[in-house]
Amino acid sequence: MVEDRESSFFISYAHADAAYVARLADHLRRSTLPLWFDAELRWGSRFTQEIRRRVAHALGVIVVMSPAAAASEWVEREILEGQRHDRELLPILLGGERLFLLASSHWFDARDGALPGERELRQLRGLRDDSHGSLRAAEATETHPTPAPTTAPAAHVPVDLAVEKVRAYLAEGRIDHADILTTSLLLEAVGRLDSGWMRRSDGRDLPFDLLRSIDDAWSGSSRGVHGFGAQLSLHRRHPEGAPAGRQRDFSALARALGWTGGRHDSTPRYGAFVGRADHRAGFFPTLRNPQLERHQSWYDQWMETAMAVHLQLRRWRWGGQG
Repeated sequence: MVEDRESSFFISYAHADAAYVARLADHLRRSTLPLWFDAELRWGSRFTQEIRRRVAHALGVIVVMSPAAAASEWVEREILEGQRHDRELLPILLGGERLFLLASSHWFDARDGALPGERELRQLRGLRDDSHGSLRAAEATETHPTPAPTTAPAAHVPVDLAVEKVRAYLAEGRIDHADILTTSLLLEAVGRLDSGWMRRSDGRDLPFDLLRSIDDAWSGSSRGVHGFGAQLSLHRRHPEGAPAGRQRDFSALARALGWTGGRHDSTPRYGAFVGRADHRAGFFPTLRNPQLERHQSWYDQWMETAMAVHLQLRRWRWGGQG
């Protein structure tokens, strides 16, 4: 059976896990849930374009996490593409560690081969039935997250490898993917990958060498238009009379970098935010985590993260909070 609808649940997985995915697909379809995965590619399809189209229109992206998935470049790209388009990410842990890019997402434990239960199926049906997107289902997830019966660590990605991936995405022109990966890399450096955001005090733990490496990647790919150096040149210090790292400091930073047009402007979700054509100098890295943006507190968490990083950038460049 091939699902013809544009809006289906997309299953991201490594081919080593195909047997579980076949069981999962049958289970979901028996629950009247539309889905699609790459085993259903039509003969002659353009693989990359079809994957991107399916993810962009997906009701949600179900990610089967395993050691094979952790090693899969395609799984990583599908996760990043899902985050870029503000899709709901629905991880299932089949084995090994939770994936680096999904560390702050709730997950279903399938390490014993289990399939999603009635609670999870109700959540998927809610996403399917909500013609206005997944806002109501997301709010329910925030208030009553699906509990995992046991814990599992998130996979660690070596810093040098992560920075090289940032460089590679920038070289491809996938600025959005590089941006999301940059945020995850910084969060892991201060032990906040599971939380998905940084407290202002966490910024002091960011290594200067890491900030320099990230800045070199962004600055080099954009000829100095983006990166931390460009951001610091546009917003060197907090406004006169305003405490460093507080709301007025962030508001001034956001205006200087084009993250917002004014004090009372609303800020769109990540997909619309990075999808516009007029990225002002210094716009990237945005330090946003799309995994959090279905929760009401996401803006405050973004502000905390951005100021944690920028206070440390000022210490790096000028030896003080600026």
